[in-house]
Amino acid sequence: MKCATLIAQALLLLSCLLAIPIANAFVGVSKAPYKNGVSLNMVFGKDTALAIEKRKDPKAFEATIQNLMKTKKLTRAQAEKRYGEFLLDPDGFALKAAEAERKEMGYKDWEEMAIARSDDPEATRERITKFKNKNRTRGIIIMSVFFAAAVASSIMNPYVPPGN
Repeated sequence: MKCATLIAQALLLLSCLLAIPIANAFVGVSKAPYKNGVSLNMVFGKDTALAIEKRKDPKAFEATIQNLMKTKKLTRAQAEKRYGEFLLDPDGFALKAAEAERKEMGYKDWEEMAIARSDDPEATRERITKFKNKNRTRGIIIMSVFFAAAVASSIMNPYVPPGN
């Protein structure tokens, strides 16, 4: 029983050490671009999405295309392409547009842009840091508790092969 306790403690320590890099993934430490794992691209493309939208409400479709052409100074083909991309993946479209705008303005990441645009940059930097640290700590605690519960459960209910 003492050996099992030592193993459980070692596993708990290991889970705490591994929880830090895993928690970093949940607070945006990774700078990877947005990637949507499941997309309508697997089912149909932007041309199909445009055709469906056009048949659903032709007047609204035309108004949207005309508005895009006017506000963004696009050709009809460019406006339809942009609208099709939006229809296919609205969240990804918004994230990509925000990233392009941020890069166009010369900011390294969203934090730098938020701090630069703030009326009180130091307070904004402090709030962002506090938010990230608080959520990193929460993530570590949650993962550690679940791992400890799993280890404790496996110790209290060890696997006994059938026939033994």
